[in-house]
Amino acid sequence: MNPSGAAPGPALEFVGADIGYDGRPVVRRLDLRIDLGEVVAVLGANGSGKSTLVRGVFGLAPLLGGEIRVLGTDRRAFRQWHRVGYVPQAQTVASAMPTTVAEVVASGRLAHRRPWSRFTAADRAAASAAIEAVGLAHRERTPLADLSGGQQRRVLIARALATDPEVLVLDEPTAGVDAPSQEGFAELLAGLCSAGLTIVLVTHELGPLAPLITRSVVMADGRVAFDGSPAAAPAGGWAGDWHHHHHGDHSPQHPAAGLFGER
Repeated sequence: MNPSGAAPGPALEFVGADIGYDGRPVVRRLDLRIDLGEVVAVLGANGSGKSTLVRGVFGLAPLLGGEIRVLGTDRRAFRQWHRVGYVPQAQTVASAMPTTVAEVVASGRLAHRRPWSRFTAADRAAASAAIEAVGLAHRERTPLADLSGGQQRRVLIARALATDPEVLVLDEPTAGVDAPSQEGFAELLAGLCSAGLTIVLVTHELGPLAPLITRSVVMADGRVAFDGSPAAAPAGGWAGDWHHHHHGDHSPQHPAAGLFGER
């Protein structure tokens, strides 16, 4: 990772963006800018549009109107996807193939290589560094299926880090993992923040991640209901009054590349 040398500027921008499925917007007329160096939590109840928002960045949810810019470029023209790491929601092993931690993380380097070219020493070094960054250096040769859910999430984060990104987007990274794993994940994220990585974290609750957040964006009914300091954000308000008439974050299932599927 080498994000600290990046000049300040926009990481992600949404300009009048409508994002949804089957021609129906879930996120509506969104105007939002996230700058490099920020650690932003996108909060909201189930169905508020928070996951659809980030899926729109990666083309997993269609942009129905307006514009999304990635690192200053219209996302439809953006090609340097190695600069933006992404860990989708509830991504887990989708087959019984004995794929190791090292092999999964190395697949993150594909964006750096020409088709059919071999992995280089630089690719292997980047993968090893990413595995070490998530605290799994001692498990490089372990089959992914033998790891706990929390450890598997760390592997998938390492795969994203192996691309040497400037921006890391994580969708519900602590969903379904136990409290000790969440605390360990918070420590991991703290290290990434201190290294200068821009982080966008989609979640319905912060838990041990709260001290890391520099800005909170609360989604309700597909719109931004709050944007500002985490200290000023309504405590759990997105699970109550703002959520009486949501339209739902009804995303179709999208198969992910490689050995994984998105649930």
